[in-house]
Amino acid sequence: MQHVWLIRAGVEAEYIDPMRQAGIIALRDDEFGDALAELVVPLDQTPGEPADAVAATMGTELKSFLNEVKQGDIVVTPNPKRHEVWLSLVAGEYLYDPNPAIDGYRHTRPVTWLGWLDRDARWMVEQSKAIDQPVALIELYNREWWWKQLDSTELTTVARATWAPERPARQRSTTPSTRKPKLVVPVKPKVTPMVLCAGRCGLQWNPPILVNGLCPDCRGD
Repeated sequence: MQHVWLIRAGVEAEYIDPMRQAGIIALRDDEFGDALAELVVPLDQTPGEPADAVAATMGTELKSFLNEVKQGDIVVTPNPKRHEVWLSLVAGEYLYDPNPAIDGYRHTRPVTWLGWLDRDARWMVEQSKAIDQPVALIELYNREWWWKQLDSTELTTVARATWAPERPARQRSTTPSTRKPKLVVPVKPKVTPMVLCAGRCGLQWNPPILVNGLCPDCRGD
């Protein structure tokens, strides 16, 4: 079975989108140039010995990236900002890029980006300790689990725009309320004052009944 590698795209995955667009995974190591050239062994040198002092002190991560990462291996690249865990497959050999698309990341390998898994999913909990290791490159040994994820329906190809924590649903309290209900004060209807008829009856009437100040009796209706 092919190997599985945790390879980060920057300290906080800040370069994951440029790497996805370029179809690569890359390491930053400013102390070394082309790792292939650094590890060339002269003909008069004993096999197995480092080519020179520079090669002898070459970082372990860069050595693994050059010699141990193979075509067909899975690369796991977490993106903590969007809570994504991206998977890709190594598609080719090591390449030193003197003019990299991402400044400083000259040590590259072509990869095929497959998609991402939800970092917060329950079934990812057991993998969190491994993928949270503060290293640029390390081998992950739960190979079978990661290989199964390549066929997972949870694998998503479109990156999240942003990520925000889910707010818990607001629950209604089952405790009886101790607040006293507000008293509703009834509104008194407005009373229209009675008007004295201008005729001989001398009685008071509702204003709408009077016509020219006269009641129906005085008008002879």
